[in-house]
Amino acid sequence: MIGKASLGSYAKGLIEYCYYDKHVSAKMRQRLDEQDVRGELVYIQNLGIKMHADGKLDLNYLINQFTNNHMQNTNLKKFMWHQSFTFAPDEKPGNETIAEISTEFAKEFGLEQNQMLVFKHEDSANLHFHIVANRINSNGKNTSKHFHNYARTGEFCRRMEQRLELVQAPEMRINKLPELENVLTDKQHLKLKSSIDHLLNTAASIDELKMKLLSQGYKTYVGRGIAFYNMRKNVKIKGSHLGRSYSLASIEKRLAQTPESRLKSSYSNSKKGRKNRAWGFKCQFLGRMTYFSPK
Repeated sequence: MIGKASLGSYAKGLIEYCYYDKHVSAKMRQRLDEQDVRGELVYIQNLGIKMHADGKLDLNYLINQFTNNHMQNTNLKKFMWHQSFTFAPDEKPGNETIAEISTEFAKEFGLEQNQMLVFKHEDSANLHFHIVANRINSNGKNTSKHFHNYARTGEFCRRMEQRLELVQAPEMRINKLPELENVLTDKQHLKLKSSIDHLLNTAASIDELKMKLLSQGYKTYVGRGIAFYNMRKNVKIKGSHLGRSYSLASIEKRLAQTPESRLKSSYSNSKKGRKNRAWGFKCQFLGRMTYFSPK
């Protein structure tokens, strides 16, 4: 089973895509019979439902419920969560299995009390289904846990495959090769650290640092600690995860230093990072690439 996730702000387009074929025009939809629609609704959560006289779903009724709930928290622009799961070739789990996977997914990713639809598609070689969920609950709170989606989705797929005796998909065996995920994470961390080091040379305060990072695509959250949100990658990184020099206390200490001291600290961090990266090397053994890094 392979899972993919994305966030969006257009409930209408997403729901229509999951129910109808994307190539079917609005006029053609009116002429389709119930049996001709693309998506079969197999699970619904915290939503009302209406049917047209011809047996098809009233999508506008569903869409309006999503958009009306969004009005409680318009600060969250991408309020729609779109998750798909694809089964192995020739694997045909029933609707009960799909519903079980969907409810377990909702529990793990913070969507248990939110609006959610699940559509099954059988129009391709591999049976798959789509989860459409509102990230905002009925109280206007964003409850979704969407950070590190790829890794967490892979772990979730592995557990469901074992629990429901499904075929394991080799494309998602990230737990077998955690180094691959670490390489991607390290690149994001190194880029962020480099940006912080550079901007600390000119920033005079936390607020000024926040503004400068925002111009580079990072939103900064300051509370008991500090965290940075990569708006393009949809990834949140805690300062403490970057290293001791990037905790809130350390950054405040570096801001209080003279410009000359900051440059020296920045050079020291950069030199240390190059030394650590020099330890990593790749080797090929029996046709398989393995990545080694220091513990």
